[in-house]
Amino acid sequence: MSPRILVFMVLMVGLGYGVWPGYALSQEVITDQVSITSERGQLFGITSGEGIARAFLAAGEEVLAVEAKGVTGYVQTTKRLLGFSGRLQRWVDMSLSSGEQVVKWMVTPRMIVVQGREAVYGFQSDLGRWKRESWGAGETLVDSVVDDHVGIVITNRRVLGFSAFTGGFFSKDLPSGNSIHDMQVNDNVVIIHLSGLTLVFRSGLAIWAELP
Repeated sequence: MSPRILVFMVLMVGLGYGVWPGYALSQEVITDQVSITSERGQLFGITSGEGIARAFLAAGEEVLAVEAKGVTGYVQTTKRLLGFSGRLQRWVDMSLSSGEQVVKWMVTPRMIVVQGREAVYGFQSDLGRWKRESWGAGETLVDSVVDDHVGIVITNRRVLGFSAFTGGFFSKDLPSGNSIHDMQVNDNVVIIHLSGLTLVFRSGLAIWAELP
């Protein structure tokens, strides 16, 4: 091996290429590294490296939606939600009630946010876990915004922040009569401008902050 190639390989490893991305590399652009397919009542999560993870469908369970991005895979069936963690090479499922109806889902390289009629669901790919937050009586969806590592769901009563790295859904009540004027979002930060204050949600802290 020539000295030039050896130096190039050392630099690539030092920069984090060729290894599964972690929190310290959250700013790195993640290329698609997983693929999802189904065959004979089974789901297969296939990564760019070694290993194939499988999940079995129950009798009568049908696949409704499939999407993969970065190190994250998503499958919705008639009975549950399934998240695939490429980093952990593992399927994790979340059962749906018989009355639940999925309205919208958003898949990013490291997480999934699913909006339903009864609750909102979030999957953290690096941690391999689902989180669920039920809607209150009379609570309705208004808007949502999701980027690589952070997501916001807005209802008529509150805003809920979700991070790919820590915790679950973090709720913040909206002041009565205070309308949202504008939202700014990047990979890790969401800023919500209301008529009387400004709210900030960051993926690394996963708490709400108010700007004066």
